[in-house]
Amino acid sequence: MIRDLIHDEEGQSTVEYMLLISVIVIALVAAAYVFVPIFQAGVKDLASDVKKILSTGKIGRTGTTR
Repeated sequence: MIRDLIHDEEGQSTVEYMLLISVIVIALVAAAYVFVPIFQAGVKDLASDVKKILSTGKIGRTGTTR
């Protein structure tokens, strides 16, 4: 009888952990849908800035022309 109680509690905790993990995964997927486009736009802006800096040799108004 005690073994049955211990076994039932282990199964219950496993289900609770799986539910917790599934909620975390759903939250991560939702965050990806929100933040990935913002991240992509930032990377494109950064690439544009680096391309401009490499072609002109200037950062803002400082630096030397090539």
